[in-house]
Amino acid sequence: MKIYYPRTDFLIVEDYFTPLQAHTWLKAMDDLGRDEACGYHHPLLKPNRFHKTPRYPVKKFMCLGLYWNPLDYLYYEKIPGKGVSPHPIPEDLKDLSARILKDFYPTPHYTPQSVMVNFYTKDSSMGLHIDKDEPNKTAPIIGLNFGSACRFFFENEGGEIKETRIPGNSIYVFGKSARLMRHGLGTIFTKSLSPGSELFLQNKERLNLTIRQVFYDPGSKD
Repeated sequence: MKIYYPRTDFLIVEDYFTPLQAHTWLKAMDDLGRDEACGYHHPLLKPNRFHKTPRYPVKKFMCLGLYWNPLDYLYYEKIPGKGVSPHPIPEDLKDLSARILKDFYPTPHYTPQSVMVNFYTKDSSMGLHIDKDEPNKTAPIIGLNFGSACRFFFENEGGEIKETRIPGNSIYVFGKSARLMRHGLGTIFTKSLSPGSELFLQNKERLNLTIRQVFYDPGSKD
């Protein structure tokens, strides 16, 4: 396990998961993703000046807990257009987020409310953006990466865009001064598939989970 800080308030922990743990988490996501109503899908993205009806830029997508809608960047208790609730966040995933914060990023009163599950292939990327759709912009974001390593672009303290690498079986957390940093995802590295992923992912594929507390008060949207 290796811990490093690409910038203040942004950390990466390499080899956080053992191969068996990675296999277990990937199987859990694969099982949830097979549900036709609330599993993996490929939603439309909010129209912009380049595309009238672009697709969300990953191969497939799923939310646990509150659903983040790529069409309007808002969170919902039910999946828009389907009228069904997303899968709840598994209790073991809530426990994992608590352990990660306790060990690496102490944060009182953190409650996971939404988990975005993104499946990337060699043709997938995510441009520079700021995670600012949550009313709560102080709670850190926890990321889990399985499969292949990827380039991660981020804004440093001076406003410059820098690059680091996030391998498979690793975690990352950013909050405080880094919570609203610009960041994006680039090329997936060839032949970097992490142990434990082989039954669910291929070379240049990765599964990324981001865990968020969306609202300040877990019991209210106000």
